[in-house]
Formats: sequence, C-alpha cells, structure tokens
Amino acid sequence: MHGLLVKPNILSSDHCNQIIDLFDHDDRSIQGQPYPAKLSTDLYCNFNDTQWHDYSAIILPAVRRLVNCIRSEYYFINYCGPWDISDWYNIQHYQHDQGYYRHHCEHGRSALNRILAWMIYLNDSPCGTEFPYQQTTLQAIQGHGAIWSAHWTHPHRGVTPNIGNKYIATGWCEYDAI
Repeated sequence: MHGLLVKPNILSSDHCNQIIDLFDHDDRSIQGQPYPAKLSTDLYCNFNDTQWHDYSAIILPAVRRLVNCIRSEYYFINYCGPWDISDWYNIQHYQHDQGYYRHHCEHGRSALNRILAWMIYLNDSPCGTEFPYQQTTLQAIQGHGAIWSAHWTHPHRGVTPNIGNKYIATGWCEYDAI
C-alpha cells in the first residue's frame, strides 16, 4: 500500500490487554505533545531502560516482526544505510473527543535520523488513522500493527474526534549515529 505495511495480529489480545492494564495503573503518564494539536495521555518509554521492561518485553518482539516484514516487502530499504529500531517509543491513550488533530510526519528538523514509524493498536476503536496521500484510513483493530516511511510522503493523523478510548504503542526506526 505505497510504503505503508499493515500486519494483523502482530500482538495477541492478551498482550494488548496486559499493556493497557499496565498503562492504566502507571502514574508516570503525562499530557502528550505537541499540545494542543494532540490531546492524549502518553508514556515515553525506552526499550533499553529496565523501568519499562514490562512494556518492552511485550512490544519489542512485535516491532521486530514488523521491521522484518517491511525489510522483506520493500527490500531496497536494506540498502539505505545502517538503521534499526529506536530505543524510544510511546504508549498513548486517547479518550473520547481527544486525538491527534493535525496531519504530521515523523521526520523533521528535530528528528532527522528517523526512517520509519510504527504503530500497534492495543484495542478496537471506531477511530483509526488517516493517511491522505495513500488514500487510506487504517482501522483501529486490536493487535494490528503498521509500519511506514517517516517522511513527508506519509503524513497522517488520528481520525478525530475520537469516539470512546483508543490505545496505541508507537515509535520509530532510525539511522545509526555517525
């Protein structure tokens, strides 16, 4: 789908529910940024930091599967220089009427090393994610994962206003530091 790869059941329902339960009982969450373009509650996590182990142990294997899928489907990406999954990722909760209202991409002045973005829906929600240039809207289906180019070719935003609750895990792949 034009550099946007969607994989069903990248995480099991049990794992998704476990992450949601952990998130709902975690007092480290904060208002998502950039506010007010994005209204959400976020946890900023790191795969290599042991304080996030309960989340990372579930999410990282699924992200590796997504990366392997895009490396296979779009093989040229393997020739674009050394890159890997970023250590940093977010878990986000959008309540009723919240969302990421503005189209955006994941690569820019403050994130020049990003090559890909990934996302995993942690619950079913009526409001997914809109990709205007790909002329598609992803359905928010529990356990489904997506990975796409972080660049201007893939602007996206949440379908807003959000109806009910939507939980996602999201992050990036980045070029190795020089």
